[in-house]
Amino acid sequence: MAFRNLTRSLFQLTKRTNINQRLYSSIQYSQQYRKFEITQRYFSIRKFSSIQTNDNAYRDLDTFLQKEIQLENTAQKHPTQLPNIQDFQVETKGPEVTLTRQVGDDKITVKFNVTNTVNTSESEQEVELNATEQQANNAPTQLKSRPTFTIDINRGNQILSFLCSYLPNEDPDTRNQHGGIENEQKPDGEQGHFLEDFQIDEFAIHEGEWNDKVYSSDCSVIDGDLYDKLLNLLEEHGIGEEFANQLSDFSTAYEHRQYIGLLEKLQKFVKK
Repeated sequence: MAFRNLTRSLFQLTKRTNINQRLYSSIQYSQQYRKFEITQRYFSIRKFSSIQTNDNAYRDLDTFLQKEIQLENTAQKHPTQLPNIQDFQVETKGPEVTLTRQVGDDKITVKFNVTNTVNTSESEQEVELNATEQQANNAPTQLKSRPTFTIDINRGNQILSFLCSYLPNEDPDTRNQHGGIENEQKPDGEQGHFLEDFQIDEFAIHEGEWNDKVYSSDCSVIDGDLYDKLLNLLEEHGIGEEFANQLSDFSTAYEHRQYIGLLEKLQKFVKK
């Protein structure tokens, strides 16, 4: 009896093992079959030959650029020679501009970049005034570049540095009271234009480069008399209202050239 029970137990164990093997085998087969079915089902959909390059966008852009570059070249105020900045030597490298001059023992260096400087400080009233004049004269929109710029006065082994920006154009009546706008009639009957002016945002004294390790003062919190004397110092070194207007005129013309150059590079790119 004991032998039969042992035999039965072994038989049941063997049967259970075979069932498990069958179940395991069926699962494996089902997974393999399903994987094969999925692979076979979706493989034919991914065809690299169906991906094609569409040149219509390039051709359309090229056609537009041909007209746009021609219009921008026609709209240049200074197509052959850039405006002059009196008493300063000018060096350009890409969008960067460096102005230098010598005043006694002091070397003056002004640096600015024309990128993203067009109409950055134009007031709403000036926008409306310019729009009215352009509609009356049927003239194209004239953009103005007013870059932020730095001034270095190198004296001995130290440098007095200023960070400057253009003032937003105020109400014409207010600027007229301060002598900031010309209202007299021009020979051709045109009205005078807004004169540019700038403000000192920060100043510092340092040796070497002006970086985050150099303390600088925000001019909005310094004494008013000190601020006026700093402006007088810059004026004596040839950096005043007239300089601000000449710099803006130069920056406007040079920025326009850089923009046309960018369009020409884009045109060469789309023609490849």
